[in-house]
Amino acid sequence: MPIKDLSQCILGSYIVTVHNPNYIIAPIRVEISSKAGGKVRARKVDFVQPNEVMLVKYPLVFRVNEKTDFFEKRETWHITDVFRSPMVPMLILPIFFMVLLPKIKDMQDPETKKELEEASKMMSNPQMPDMSDMLASFFGGTKKPKKSKSSRR
Repeated sequence: MPIKDLSQCILGSYIVTVHNPNYIIAPIRVEISSKAGGKVRARKVDFVQPNEVMLVKYPLVFRVNEKTDFFEKRETWHITDVFRSPMVPMLILPIFFMVLLPKIKDMQDPETKKELEEASKMMSNPQMPDMSDMLASFFGGTKKPKKSKSSRR
């Protein structure tokens, strides 16, 4: 309900806001003083520095701060989005290892081939402890030898 005359209002401080779906409009604080016999003072509302006073002339003129953007434009799909996915290296690297590494390995010189064969023989050495046995003994402890019935007698 629009108020034509401020004499109808109760003395105090009011914040006047304008709601518009297309624009953002700054609110204005209107103070009707009881000390000065109903004197009206209007100032801009500053929520960051409330003590700062920027007076506004009466009658109030509301200014548009900015146009509202409720909706954002949807992002379009690009082929580069596929390559930025973390799944792409996970798919490409195994294919690289399966297809290209055997060809690269065959092109190596004979000395490097001998070194690789020796390294693979070292890894299959039976004197070397198995990793699973080592971890089992580490976490499970050592097994105590069982006493046989014949040794009790």
